[in-house]
Amino acid sequence: MKKQWDQFPFVLRRKILLTALAGLASLAVSLVIFTATTDHILLALGGIIFIASLVLSGSLWSTAACGRYEVVEGVCTSVTAPALHRYRKVQLVDAQGAETALLLSKASRFRIGSHYRFYFQTRSRPAVGNDYLDAALSTNSFLGYEELETTSSADENLE
Repeated sequence: MKKQWDQFPFVLRRKILLTALAGLASLAVSLVIFTATTDHILLALGGIIFIASLVLSGSLWSTAACGRYEVVEGVCTSVTAPALHRYRKVQLVDAQGAETALLLSKASRFRIGSHYRFYFQTRSRPAVGNDYLDAALSTNSFLGYEELETTSSADENLE
């Protein structure tokens, strides 16, 4: 199990860990408040959140262990945020020159010219054709992203 954990990409390890810790924190806060006020409803809700986070963590573990995720990598060429929408349209160009458009949350920040690697679940990435529907239907398929260092910037730092 430890060997599997070490083989997961950092982004997926962080997501699994933070999901489990969020559930644990919810349970801990519920227990503290229950001890102080004997609020049974809050304790039950904290327990439900804890169980849900364990199920989600297990699902993420299964996704990572079975390799049911895809990686999209490339250099960000443009970022547009359509008005009145909750997503950004990120254009990437990969090493072969192919362009890819991704619809991601507005909370994510991207820099044009930077190299990124995105992780998506393979089984749940629908493509309806409408940008808004694609973004709405694929909310759970996005697992995370990481910014990669480019070799040219690393070469400049060596000189």
